[in-house]
Amino acid sequence: MARRNLLILVYFIVGIAIATAAYIQDVYPIERAIGFLSRAQSAGYSDDMARYAAEALLLIPREGNPVWLFPTIRTDFSLIRNDISSIIDRLRSISNVPHESAAYAQTLNDLRGKIAVLTNQLYEAMPYVIFKPINIVAALAYLISPFIVRKIINSAKRKK
Repeated sequence: MARRNLLILVYFIVGIAIATAAYIQDVYPIERAIGFLSRAQSAGYSDDMARYAAEALLLIPREGNPVWLFPTIRTDFSLIRNDISSIIDRLRSISNVPHESAAYAQTLNDLRGKIAVLTNQLYEAMPYVIFKPINIVAALAYLISPFIVRKIINSAKRKK
């Protein structure tokens, strides 16, 4: 009985490890990118906004669309990256404009709105990111492993 409880415990520990690894590898970088975009949105100066947006850009996948079934352009990572890059370029272009000018303030407000849209797009894509082929294979292997172990144990008992 203790052996069976140990196997169940090991099974759950392995499951938690697989889920944690998938989260750290796939979802957490996007959550961090959203955090940097949020910081960019609340920054008071264009240089700070550009720096935070550049940090977010490093964490977003270069290409691909995590939504396999009915993908949209809202969840296409290459388009999201292009939009962030254009925001960074626009922020760098206004860095020499006087901070007290109306044009500077209007540009920052406009870019804050664009960052909010990009943040929502990343939130929309995030649940689908975990469904990569390697994660699906790992989940399936994890789910069928008790049946395989059971079959091995039963065949070992028959040979005795």
